[in-house]
Amino acid sequence: MSVFAIILILFSSTSAYVLEEECLNYTVYPVQYELTLIPHIYKDGNSYYDCDIVITVIANGPNVNIIELDAKDLEFKRESIQVLDGNVNLVNAHRPYEFDNSRGNLFIYLREPLKQYSLSRKQYFIKISFIKRVSSESDGIFLVEYDGDDGKPKYLFTTRLSPNKAKYFFPCFDNPLFEAVFKFKVYVTSTHPSLQYCNTSLVIAEELKRQSSSNSYTIIEYIPSPQVALYQVGFHHSEFGSQQNTVKRNNDSLKIWAQGPSLKHYEFILVYGETIINLIYQYAGVDRPLVNGPINVVAVPKILHGYEIGSWNLLTNSDTKLAYINDLTSIKQMEQMKFELAQQLSRIWLGNPGEVQRTRWKEEWFKEGVAGYLAYYLLTQYNDGMVSYKQRLPIDMYGLEMKHKAMAVDWTHTTPALASFNRTLAIDIPKRYKELVTMKTASLLWMVENWLGSEKFHQALVNYINSRRGQYISLIDFMVSLDHDTVDCFHQFFNGSTSSRVLNSWFHQSGYPVVNVLVLRDRTPNAVQLKQVKFSFVEKDRFDSNYLIPISYIVQHNQNCFNCFQPRFTIGGQTYTFRENLDGGWIILNRNASGYYRVNYDEETWRLIAKALQDDHTSINELNRAQIVNDVFALYAASNLREDIALEVLDYLNKELSHVVWDSVVTGFDLLQTEGVKMTRALYEEWKQFMRNKVSVIYKRLTMNLEQHSNIRLFRSTIVQFACAVGSAPCLKEMNAHYREYRHSNKRLNPDYRETCYYSALSSGKSDVGANLNRYEIEDKTIAEHRWRLENKFLYRIPKGEPKPLPYMKSTTTTTTEIAIISTAETTSKGQSIIPFSPIFIGFISILMLT
Repeated sequence: MSVFAIILILFSSTSAYVLEEECLNYTVYPVQYELTLIPHIYKDGNSYYDCDIVITVIANGPNVNIIELDAKDLEFKRESIQVLDGNVNLVNAHRPYEFDNSRGNLFIYLREPLKQYSLSRKQYFIKISFIKRVSSESDGIFLVEYDGDDGKPKYLFTTRLSPNKAKYFFPCFDNPLFEAVFKFKVYVTSTHPSLQYCNTSLVIAEELKRQSSSNSYTIIEYIPSPQVALYQVGFHHSEFGSQQNTVKRNNDSLKIWAQGPSLKHYEFILVYGETIINLIYQYAGVDRPLVNGPINVVAVPKILHGYEIGSWNLLTNSDTKLAYINDLTSIKQMEQMKFELAQQLSRIWLGNPGEVQRTRWKEEWFKEGVAGYLAYYLLTQYNDGMVSYKQRLPIDMYGLEMKHKAMAVDWTHTTPALASFNRTLAIDIPKRYKELVTMKTASLLWMVENWLGSEKFHQALVNYINSRRGQYISLIDFMVSLDHDTVDCFHQFFNGSTSSRVLNSWFHQSGYPVVNVLVLRDRTPNAVQLKQVKFSFVEKDRFDSNYLIPISYIVQHNQNCFNCFQPRFTIGGQTYTFRENLDGGWIILNRNASGYYRVNYDEETWRLIAKALQDDHTSINELNRAQIVNDVFALYAASNLREDIALEVLDYLNKELSHVVWDSVVTGFDLLQTEGVKMTRALYEEWKQFMRNKVSVIYKRLTMNLEQHSNIRLFRSTIVQFACAVGSAPCLKEMNAHYREYRHSNKRLNPDYRETCYYSALSSGKSDVGANLNRYEIEDKTIAEHRWRLENKFLYRIPKGEPKPLPYMKSTTTTTTEIAIISTAETTSKGQSIIPFSPIFIGFISILMLT
């Protein structure tokens, strides 16, 4: 496509994207960047590249006398800066430019103003030559050192340009809303005694041709890229090899780039990626390639934090997030690896710059949520061996995981509503809110899916995405389409609620509610009253809320249940009462735990639930058990539930064998450390002792089980970590033994226990945890150190408190007294030494007393 044609597209009435962005404050707009790069990587690590750049621009307004570019840490060749009108240089000879490196601005002064494009249709060319010194600490583009095949250091260049890092790579108009075409030309040096030869150069477009120059360079030219923003640009230069898998159905190809000898470690991610792409095809029901050309995935030998959101055909990530090495990769690292690639491939399917007809999302936070939801959905099908969608498997475990991740940060009064990110690019969402945006949006979609029915919801989602190819996707448009495809009876569900009304009430309000349930059992049928209140761990932030909540429920005795097989109605801010014949049994709200809310029952109902869990916990399905235990911890921490009731409900946990439930226990127990929770060190130790007793059965069962299936490995890793975190003596003893063996021999730690071993070592006072660690080990050590610091910060923040008094029981016989072993004794204010145990974790102690 010619430059003139590109300009016409940008400024035609059909270009809604440009017309909608009237707030752009730059007086010059880039149309095309043409970069000629000559990289120099020396064998001693000193590295730089020469670059000649030509930027085709137009003037957005009249009387433009100064062109402002973003540039930082670049060395400009003084005489090289030109602004050409045809062959005429418009740069002011007396004052050509000023470069403010500290602020990252390059000002080019002109001797006559540019002519506004809308009147003149005139384009200009900015030409600049510069040098960029590249080190391992550089921003935007950086040097990475790794061990070569011969054991000597090797180096590579790679870019990470989001957000706002392109100015470190080349001078540019670093506004993420500006898009332009990029043309690359790379000069690859031949073998030289002092230079490292690099055989791999990758950019965001396919190679057009290569030729040899007279001065021993290989010149690689690439086809012009689609119109992309700066944060979507990429460049990689190394001495890597590649391995490729092609998806037969649409010739999509996934290509892994890494060190030649290590390519065997990337077979898992290649096969996995191919499977996910096949699942996407099955899900979409349309034979449409994800990307025109290969998807290049580069394994960078450096710890990076996930893929860049805007990438579509040049994906970079840490080699630890791509290579699977049995002796090094933990099951949690493997799970993260799978999720991140599934999420990135979902982003690509939902819309990328390489599409023949570009699909754009007006609310990118919503796209992020849909991509996260689809990633978990695809992971569910993959883990269960699904290769087609003849039967859709619900996301269950992952649904609870994403919901509890979102809830853990969504309760504070400062958390914004999702709709507040409406005009925010995904790269501009603050880091502290990225997981909230992804996980909460995905959780709300899961809630609506369970309300509508999985088949109906997914078909509506697929139909909508397929129908908007090459167009804009907006939240409002999606909800209208969802209502049209899913609502029966003149667009109404029961009391007038639709999917759009439900989603709107959650997208435009921050936080989430707790539904208080009061069962009036003195009448037949029973009356069940529901009242919602905003959930918070801080009492002053609790007030009546008005979310539109889809309510579903199950009852203990469902023979005469009115709504058990059609539990679909919604409640708002008013108290809602309905009739149900409970026949003396319990009622549990939030069937399948998919609703984004917590539930607090009246005392009698809680005790009925506790009794049912003790008598036969499998009488309540595992998703509801998982939600119950998580709610109990949250409600107790928020002082909404008495301790005795909480302990009574949780008392059955020594019988629990479900991974899903124990995951919820772990995330629930972590809520006790939330700032604002009324907690003391003595009380926290009592809770830890209670959980030590409860986790002991499943800990022993799993550690004796040698099964290496990924689900068992993940469950085992979770339980071992939790058991050590609450101070289980067998767990600490085993982890300390592993660590001693590791320190006194060349044997590596079990990767699934590695993080826990580091945490246990730090907790026991070892300051020299880990030396000469590889990147897999460094990742786990970093996580362990973070957990350890958070624990210490929490213990420092809360008061010491007093242990509860011991219960005394009269007895006419002498019995053996067994007291739990405590590592240290607490000291009272009077200097008396007492053992800090309480009835919640040791039960009653019988002692000999006079009667």
